Amino acid sequence: RGAGRALLAGRALPAVPGSCPRRGCGEVAALRAMGFSQEQARRLLALQPRLGPEHREAAAAQLLLLGLSTEAALALLERSPALLRLPTERLRERAEELRRLGLDGGRAALGGAGGTPGP
Repeated sequence: RGAGRALLAGRALPAVPGSCPRRGCGEVAALRAMGFSQEQARRLLALQPRLGPEHREAAAAQLLLLGLSTEAALALLERSPALLRLPTERLRERAEELRRLGLDGGRAALGGAGGTPGP
């Protein structure tokens, strides 16, 4: 199901081993492995609660790969929770397009004349 695993840079990071008496704690461990604090992970879990963990993890991973901080990624997902419902492949495509257009470290890189990306 993807719970307890985080996809970051194409690699699976195992969650903290051990039994989990509560639903969602494997997902918390996966988000923590990506760099989110316990509180940030809880806030992220509160978004779209019926959504499977793989959607939250994939969305968070793509935002982190764009260079956003965990706080910026969480703020974006809180403002636009619909991002969590996007199919993983669509989210990956959008992130790749942003990288192609020059988003680096969460900031748009200036290119070409007047800040317009070149061809």
